[in-house]
Amino acid sequence: MFERVRVTTGIPFIDAYTQGGFIKGTTNLLIGPAGAGKTIFGLHFLFDGARRNENGLLVAMQEPPWAIRRDASSFSFFDHNYFAEPEKVIMLDFTPSGWELWDPDSLSYSEDTELMLDVEGVPYDETSLPTFLHKIFYLISQKVEEKKIERIVIDPLAAFRFYDYGNDYGFLRKLATGFLANIAALNVTTIAISELSSTSDHTLFGEEYIADSIFHLDMLSVRGEMMRILRITKMRGTNHTTKTLRYEITNDGISFIEPEDD
Repeated sequence: MFERVRVTTGIPFIDAYTQGGFIKGTTNLLIGPAGAGKTIFGLHFLFDGARRNENGLLVAMQEPPWAIRRDASSFSFFDHNYFAEPEKVIMLDFTPSGWELWDPDSLSYSEDTELMLDVEGVPYDETSLPTFLHKIFYLISQKVEEKKIERIVIDPLAAFRFYDYGNDYGFLRKLATGFLANIAALNVTTIAISELSSTSDHTLFGEEYIADSIFHLDMLSVRGEMMRILRITKMRGTNHTTKTLRYEITNDGISFIEPEDD
């Protein structure tokens, strides 16, 4: 019989409503608008792992690691000691300020290295999106093996939109889903952060179709006040809540408000 091992989210309220958290080795999508607390959710997940002696990796693709650490340091769950040797939380910088990682000499692969994200008709050169994603995956896989990584947060996948491929969203979706498929093959419990399209209820690149679970964070204006809500719209192999859950962002990070009984 297949045993589903659970990996806690770092937010006890969520774990109670999801049979103990994510299924180990799954790829989980966290979507929502700016300001909803997506990065904070990811940090809860990584720091919870550190407390459990499970090494974590944050792949920063929009906000640089130093800024994430600065902003997160005000939360009670944050601990700078996890970034000291031996590191329990590792950060990779793939933001514009971290593009020195594009230097071919900084990577130990050659032209003979198998491409994980080969796309027909797209040249494999130093400035193409397939090249960038391949380098990201290569470095992630190196860190997973070297540091025995058990938890990954990718923040955010929507950074793909910085590349100009016109309106060829089919191409971008192929790259995004291919990238996540390769991440899933690492068998590490992963949170991929993304955003909804401004014109639909779907993500920009169709990541929801490969994700094992989807957590949808949102913000609503209710009688002139901002209310944050979370819905779990998909979670394979899990008897999860279907309620809309309210939460706040406090000094303790994400804090949920007990739902009223039906």
